[in-house]
Amino acid sequence: MSDLNVLVIHRMTSYQQMLSGESRATVEALREQHDPLIQRMVLADSTHSLSMEKIHNELEKRHINAIWRHDFSGLIPDSFDLVITVGGDGTVLHASHAIGKVPVLSINSSPETSTGYFSSGDATEFPRILDAVLDNTLKLQQLFRMEVTVNGEVVNNRVLNDVLFCNDCPAMTTRYHLSLNARWEHQISSGVWVSTAAGSTAAVKAAGGVPMDPGMTTLQYVVREPCPGGGRDEMALPTLISGLFGREDSFAIRSKSLSATLFIDGPHVVVPVKYGDIITFCGGAAPLFLYGKLDENKT
Repeated sequence: MSDLNVLVIHRMTSYQQMLSGESRATVEALREQHDPLIQRMVLADSTHSLSMEKIHNELEKRHINAIWRHDFSGLIPDSFDLVITVGGDGTVLHASHAIGKVPVLSINSSPETSTGYFSSGDATEFPRILDAVLDNTLKLQQLFRMEVTVNGEVVNNRVLNDVLFCNDCPAMTTRYHLSLNARWEHQISSGVWVSTAAGSTAAVKAAGGVPMDPGMTTLQYVVREPCPGGGRDEMALPTLISGLFGREDSFAIRSKSLSATLFIDGPHVVVPVKYGDIITFCGGAAPLFLYGKLDENKT
């Protein structure tokens, strides 16, 4: 048996989740009818299962000790030599909040339906990728994470991708003061994205931001759907709509919404925000060490 001690974190597909929930009967009926609504979901589930089997067989063939889990219950990730995520980028984000220094290898289990920005490849490439890891020839990248505070208290310092600040209700406007160094504005919008460099190809890019080199400590913000901030006589749009800021800059949001939320790395961490709360963002927090080819995957 290899001395390598591996933890494999694999996702539960959307199809599997729906089969285990209240939607089971509906999903089964749609599949029997070959409804196109569910075909992509079924394809992703089938490909994921085959990928899991290939990776499991390869690890067994090499006599590598591996523990397979959906989550980290009862485990200390940094006690392992390597964490392998099998899924998509969401699986990496889920795992990253529990990981300190142990390196991560991401395998895209369904490349037909998943972007896999963080991945080193798919299951068919896994033997070659694993060889490169064991030979120390696969690039290990530092992806600096973001620290977020609310009223001076750290609520998360392992943000790998992005944070969305917005009203609890997506149909309501989000009201806040946004400040960057000596400038500040009262703003009304549908929310504000703040991303790391690693997360700059995701929601921030879709909202009008720009991709950044993954090793940068700089952060990026984009205001979603900005509105004029005053009454009938003040119809100008805000000027602090998007941009980059570094650790030497001061960037903050003060909530003027009665009920708002911080969504950290998608649905993985949710932090309620009250009226008057001050939220700050800082780049360059402890990095995640990831094997991969993010420079090639960046689009």
